[in-house]
Amino acid sequence: MESVSVGKQSDRYVARRKWQLAGYLLLLSYYAIDISLHPVFAGEVPAPTANLAPISSSAPLKYTIVQNGPQAPPTTNIAAPKGTIELNASQQEFDNNTQIITANGKVVVRFNQAILQSDRLRVNLKTKIAVAEGNVSLLRGKQILYGTQFEYNFEEDRGSVVEARGDIYQPTLVSDLNGIARTTVAPPAGEKTFVEPLLSDRLRNDQPVTNIQNIGTTGINSSDRDIEYQPTLKPRGGTITRLRFQADKIDFVGDRVTAEKIRLTNDPFSPPELQVKADRAQFRIVSSEEDEITTSNARLTVENNFDVPISPLFRDRLVLNKVGKSPNPFNIGFDGQERGGVYVENNFYPIFDPRFKLTVTPQYYLQRAVTKLNPIDSSAFGVKTSIEGNFGPDTTLQASAALTGFNFDKISDNFRGQVSVKQNLSLVGYPHLLTGEAVYRQQVFNSSLGYQDVQSSLGAVLASSVIPIGNTGVNLDYQLGAQMINANTDRQNLLSPTRSNNLITLNRYQASANLNKSFRLWEGKSLPPNEKETYNYSPVPVVPYLQLNTGIRAVNSNYSNGENQSAIGYNVGIQGQFGNFSKQSFDYTGFNLNYFQQFRSQESPFLFDRLVDNRILSAGINQQISGPFRLGIQSSLNLDSGQQISTDYYVEYSRRTYNIIVRYNPTLQLGSIGFRLNDFNWDGITPRF
Repeated sequence: MESVSVGKQSDRYVARRKWQLAGYLLLLSYYAIDISLHPVFAGEVPAPTANLAPISSSAPLKYTIVQNGPQAPPTTNIAAPKGTIELNASQQEFDNNTQIITANGKVVVRFNQAILQSDRLRVNLKTKIAVAEGNVSLLRGKQILYGTQFEYNFEEDRGSVVEARGDIYQPTLVSDLNGIARTTVAPPAGEKTFVEPLLSDRLRNDQPVTNIQNIGTTGINSSDRDIEYQPTLKPRGGTITRLRFQADKIDFVGDRVTAEKIRLTNDPFSPPELQVKADRAQFRIVSSEEDEITTSNARLTVENNFDVPISPLFRDRLVLNKVGKSPNPFNIGFDGQERGGVYVENNFYPIFDPRFKLTVTPQYYLQRAVTKLNPIDSSAFGVKTSIEGNFGPDTTLQASAALTGFNFDKISDNFRGQVSVKQNLSLVGYPHLLTGEAVYRQQVFNSSLGYQDVQSSLGAVLASSVIPIGNTGVNLDYQLGAQMINANTDRQNLLSPTRSNNLITLNRYQASANLNKSFRLWEGKSLPPNEKETYNYSPVPVVPYLQLNTGIRAVNSNYSNGENQSAIGYNVGIQGQFGNFSKQSFDYTGFNLNYFQQFRSQESPFLFDRLVDNRILSAGINQQISGPFRLGIQSSLNLDSGQQISTDYYVEYSRRTYNIIVRYNPTLQLGSIGFRLNDFNWDGITPRF
C-alpha cells in the first residue's frame, strides 16, 4: 500500500461535497412526490439542526489518498479510515507533473461512510475536477445512486450526473445524508434489516428484483369505518418508505439541484404502473427548517398510458418544512347523518413539536350548502383535528376532535372529542395495552340499534394481545375495563320526571373474552413470487384457500345501579378465495358466510352497549369482473326481526402499486372514496424505467 499526500486538499471537504450531490438528488426525488421529512414516532432520527451550506472555498484544503493495488482485494468495510479517501482499483497512477490521478478497472472509493464505484476515475488536482465514468454507483447507508458519468468541480462546488437513477429509503434518509453512524441511530419500528452489499460487481449488474414485500400503505379515505369481514380500508404505515427515481441529467451548484426529465415511482417493476414525471425539477435549501422545490410540467402518469396534471393540485412551487408535511389533495366523502351528505376536506400538518403529529382538516359540506341555497352558511363549514405522538418508547398519545358546523348556538351538538393515553405492558409473558381515555359525545355503532351517542366517558381499559393456548390452535384475547359513563337510556325508572334529555350517569365494570380457532380446509398455490405477472392486480401473491372459522365470546357488564348484562355466544362461518387475481377476467372470487348466536341475561340500562341482536347472519362476496375492477357487497341481517343491520356496496380498482375504492352504505347513510399507495421492500437492483 502506497500513501500519497498532496498539500492543500481536504479529505473532509472533498468527501462532503461529493456526497452533497447524492444527498440533494435524493431529497429532490423525495420531495417531488409530495412526501416530506416528518418524524416517525417510534425511534425515527430527528431532523438535522445543521444546514447543508457549502464550506468556503478559501478553507484549508488537505487530504490523503490511499491507493490499494490489485493485490489488496476490496473488502466489505464501508467506512474508510478517518481523515482519508481510500481508492481501490485494478490499475491506478499519479502523474506528479500534471497532478492527475487516473484509476481504471473496478474502481472503488470509500469516503465519509460512502462508497463510489465506477469503471474509470480521473481526478485533476490543478483544475479541481473529478470525473467518474462507466457504471457509476454511489452507496451511502441505504441510499443508492447510479449513473453513466459523475463529474464534480470541488473548488466551484459544481457538478453533474448523466443518466442518473437510484433508490431512496426514507426511514434512514436523514441519518444517511447527514453522516450519522447507523450504530447511533435507533431503527424505526418494523424496519427491515438490509444486508450491506459486497464491494463487487453486485451494484453494477442489473439483477432481477427479488424478495418483494408489501410492508404498508399510505393514502386518504373519507371514512374511518371499515367494511366488516373485508381487508381494512385504512392505510397502514403512514408513508412510502422506498422510492426509485430516474433522470436524464442532474446538475448541481452549491445548495441548488436541477433535474431534467425526472421520474419517480414506488413500483419495483418496469414500466411502472404509477409514476410522477416532470420536464424539469429544482430543489433548493431555503433555510435549516425549509426546502423549496419547483417543477415544470409535472404530471402523474397512470399505467404508462395517460397523464394527470399535478400542478392544479400541488402547485409548481412548494415550500416544505423538514418536520412537517405538505397538504394532500382534496378528499370527497359522504355522511348523511352529521354532515348533510356530500362534503370535501383537505389535510394540513402544522408543526408545533417534532415529537407529535398534528393534523388539521377543514371541511366544506357541499350538499348542505346547496340545500340551504347559501354557500357561506355557517353550518356548511366544519373542521376535525387529531394529534398523535410519543411520550416515551411505550407510551403514546392520541387525541381527536371534530366540529360539524360553525353555528355556535349549536356548538355542544356539533362537537365531538376524544383523548387517550396508551401504555404498552408485558403481563404473564404477553403484550398488553392499557388505555386511559376521556370521551365527549362519542358515536358508537350498535348493530340494529344503529349509531348511539355516549355523551361522556372517563376510564381505563386493559386489553391483551392474541394469546395462543398451547399447540391447540385456539387463540384467546380478553379485556377488562372500568368507566364512568353518561349516555342515553330508555328506562323510565332511571329518568327524572322533569328533564331536558334522556341521559344518565353510571359506572360500568366490564370483562370480556374471546376464544377463536380456524381450520384451513384447503389451500391452493400462489403464482411464482418475484414474477411481474404475479402482482398484476395485487401488492402480494394471492393464495387460494377455504377456511372454517369458529369462536366463543363471553361478556359481563356490571353497573353501579346494581344491574348486570351478561352474555355468551358463538359464531361459525366459512370464508375463502379462489383464483390468483392475475388473469384478465374472473380470476378472483372472495366470499364469507358467518352465523352468530348469543344467549344473554338482563339488558344494559344504556342503549349504546345493549345486546339486542341474538341471531345474526353475515355474508359477502368480492368478485373480479375485468382486469383490476372488482365489485363487492357485504351485509348483516338480524334473523329474529328480519332487520337489515348494515350493507356495504363497493367498487374497487386494484393494482400492484395503488388502490381506489368507492363505497356506499344506504343503511347507515355513509359513503366514501379511498385512495391508497402501496409500500414495498425489495432486494436486488431495480431496472431502468
